[in-house]
Amino acid sequence: MVPLDTSEVGRSALPKAEELARALGQSLLLVTVADEDTIRAIEELARIEGKEPIDVLELNLRSRARSVSVPAETDLLPGDDPAAAIVDRAHKPDVDMIVMATHGRTGLTRWRLGSVAERVVRAATVPVLVVPAPWRLKEDPSAAEV
Repeated sequence: MVPLDTSEVGRSALPKAEELARALGQSLLLVTVADEDTIRAIEELARIEGKEPIDVLELNLRSRARSVSVPAETDLLPGDDPAAAIVDRAHKPDVDMIVMATHGRTGLTRWRLGSVAERVVRAATVPVLVVPAPWRLKEDPSAAEV
């Protein structure tokens, strides 16, 4: 299962999830939690497109599913607490692992907003692979110029 929000960082876990699914001969389940913050983040786009925010989220999930190189299903999750919704969905038998990105927040921002990834790791009953925010990834030393 790959939880996606509306950010570029959220999508950064997809390549690793695809790699794992391909290696294990599995499919992906892409999920988005339709919480108040996520709905608010796409309201303007939905208004411009003349659609309801929920429909935009659903279309985005389906588009992501079509863009990956392995079979993928989608599930739009209800809930006001993204971490709880993700953990609840992971309890279903079709989920063996969660692969998700972390925004890499620190300090007061992390304290104020919390860390969805951290809360999922603590509460999940399946393995969780957390992919760091792209700006936190170490540069490949072999790619450095000499």
